[in-house]
Amino acid sequence: MMQESRRLRFSYRMALDFSEPVQKHQFALRMIPQSDERQQITACSVRLEPECALTEETDTFGNRYVYGDIAHPHRVFCVEVCGTAKVSSTALLLCDRPWMELAPFRFPSQYTKAGDCLKAYHEKYGQKEDEQAYVYCVRLLHQIYQDMVYVQGVTDIHTTAEEALAGREGVCQDYAHIMIALCRMAGIPSRYVVGMMQGEGCSHAWVEVCADGAWHGMDPTNDRVTDDSYIKISHGRDYQDCIVNRGTFLGNGTQTQTVCVRVDSDG
Repeated sequence: MMQESRRLRFSYRMALDFSEPVQKHQFALRMIPQSDERQQITACSVRLEPECALTEETDTFGNRYVYGDIAHPHRVFCVEVCGTAKVSSTALLLCDRPWMELAPFRFPSQYTKAGDCLKAYHEKYGQKEDEQAYVYCVRLLHQIYQDMVYVQGVTDIHTTAEEALAGREGVCQDYAHIMIALCRMAGIPSRYVVGMMQGEGCSHAWVEVCADGAWHGMDPTNDRVTDDSYIKISHGRDYQDCIVNRGTFLGNGTQTQTVCVRVDSDG
């Protein structure tokens, strides 16, 4: 049941501009938030340009995605998801699944494998004896925020947690991967989250950790525990499971992607 909820309006717009027409464009989009114990999506619409039929499915991790194809030539592909959400900062997102179902979030994934830098960091700042998992995770998010510098352009979508920590610079994807890697090294299930945040102009990434029977949102990029200003879209082992747009098309043109996200209080 939602508690002390806050109503938010959201808009997520992604556009691809092609340098020349493309065709036979097949795509899959993870841009649609869904309701859970923490957030209730009260309205949601999807607008596509060019228009085409969409099919909705749910992936292995329970995330909503839609897919479709555009056969005819086009130079612009634009998707806008708009809606309203009631978000609670006190409701618990339960983490009561069997051990095996949490296994994907317990072990290293493509972006979170530990190298020398992560191992040394874990040795220095790892969980103390008798320190509760939640307390450790909060301490860890503060430590990562202190030790990293937010810089765009020094990393890319292929940068691993090990590489980002070695350089001590990166963006939200890197901060999240670093925290996930360290939590898993401590035996704490953790997962990568993509969503929207009030005050951000683009999509955002953070972490959910499983402690005391519930998933808790942690945002090391902003040095805070998530609250009712965040709207979750998807989660997975790392960035690879939460890619917003996957697709193929026929054509030799280059593409430029722009993303615009807006979250506002609704009353």
